[in-house]
Amino acid sequence: MVYSVSDAVKEVLEELTFLHASMDYDLLNYSAIARFIHPVVSTKLGGGAKPSLEAVAVAVRRYIELNSKKKKPLKLLDVVRGCKIILRTDLCMLNVRQWLDVNFLTDMTYIIPEVDFRAGEKLYMITRSNDLIIICNSRFMTTIESRVKLPAKLTEKETDLALITINIQHTDFDVPGVLQFFVQQFEMAGINIHDLFSTRGKITFLFSQRDAARAYERISAAIEAVKVMPFS
Repeated sequence: MVYSVSDAVKEVLEELTFLHASMDYDLLNYSAIARFIHPVVSTKLGGGAKPSLEAVAVAVRRYIELNSKKKKPLKLLDVVRGCKIILRTDLCMLNVRQWLDVNFLTDMTYIIPEVDFRAGEKLYMITRSNDLIIICNSRFMTTIESRVKLPAKLTEKETDLALITINIQHTDFDVPGVLQFFVQQFEMAGINIHDLFSTRGKITFLFSQRDAARAYERISAAIEAVKVMPFS
């Protein structure tokens, strides 16, 4: 079977996931996409002969038209519309290694009652086989450090951190692309994500507190922009 321009275009477009939402809503210029992916398509085809831009543009149009018929209506923007966000500051992160060797979680049970969850204080513990990541309000940092006993080791500590938690409506858990949408907002704003974690219906991003206001404004603006879009 001959590997065609259409085959190469299909592979390239399926790899460029950041274009998919725009393709679903037919917001892209076929010629512009063709120019953008032409070098990669030519490389995939090999053999020295480069396909024309017109041929690539035709293949792009066919790919988008074919996939728009196959796909169910995109629900991503409807999900984003319903999201609520919460910003929390004055947080820190600690990484305790070999925590299992000293049953470090037992010591943490003495700290948990001190956390005023009703007032918005937070204590997150993310475990791996050899690492325990603790994210909490800064006032607990000294107490937690004092509980680390050998052979456990405090290998990493960060202060002046902030969290943005995105609450998703309970009916929207299984819609693909939600995490990607918000990650791209931070990326486009040049904000580095230190870590992220999620539970059912909540996605939480950890970043430097100096970026807190800008991060919150970026996410808020993105949600508000989606709310006024006519797509649904």
